Amino acid sequence: MTGIYANLKGERVPQTLRELTAALDERGITFAMLDRKQRALPDLTVVVGGDGTVLDIAAAAAAAGTTVLALNAGGTGFLSAFEADEIDECVDAIANGRFDTVERPLISCRYGDEEWFALNEVTVQRTSTDISEGCTLQVTLSIGGEFADRFRADGIIISTPTGSTAYSLSAGGAILVPGLGALIATPLCAHTLRSKPIVFSDTTPAAITVGGGGGIFIDGRFVSSAAAGAEILVRKSDLALKLVKGKKSFYSTLYGKLTSWSEK
Repeated sequence: MTGIYANLKGERVPQTLRELTAALDERGITFAMLDRKQRALPDLTVVVGGDGTVLDIAAAAAAAGTTVLALNAGGTGFLSAFEADEIDECVDAIANGRFDTVERPLISCRYGDEEWFALNEVTVQRTSTDISEGCTLQVTLSIGGEFADRFRADGIIISTPTGSTAYSLSAGGAILVPGLGALIATPLCAHTLRSKPIVFSDTTPAAITVGGGGGIFIDGRFVSSAAAGAEILVRKSDLALKLVKGKKSFYSTLYGKLTSWSEK
């Protein structure tokens, strides 16, 4: 059986979902709709939406070992194997089981007794609900147990290669090619001309402390407030998302997406 996880709030999702389910029915492929809290996932899950919809289910899918096939009905689509107008090709791949997969490692974020997993990034930044409101944070970054930088800023992003084309890119970070064994630490609006993004090996953990406290965000979702001076540890996890690979190369997709965004 094939699972389907969809972002029903997306403008193009309802129509894409109707076309997909009709095509699956026509081919006699059984499927079940999944929700975000789903624990038992089938071997293959089709995600209908944009990259944000993939992020919703990434940690659960990685933990369950399910393969994710992303059908882009959103606005980004870096993680998508098929576009919304390629439903026939998508269903053919599902029916025949003929597709290549890639693994995208997740990173772990530990704070106190809590642990979360991110496909794109861990962000520590000021929020509107704590004492950092209206103020910058003093961010201290250590990599592999060694002091790396200290600066005042809105926060800091620790991103995977997968996430390097997301929030980190918008904040001035470099693009990391998927499969590269590296992470990138990108300051958010640093009040200095000295502090720049740092690319480092994903075999070394990063530790973040923020003066005045701040908020911890996992793939864009707020998960916890962090006390002033507390340590937030970010490292590569043992989890990896198994993702169906699209027909286009990463560089071709990158060129197309960046060109499209520039023309808007």
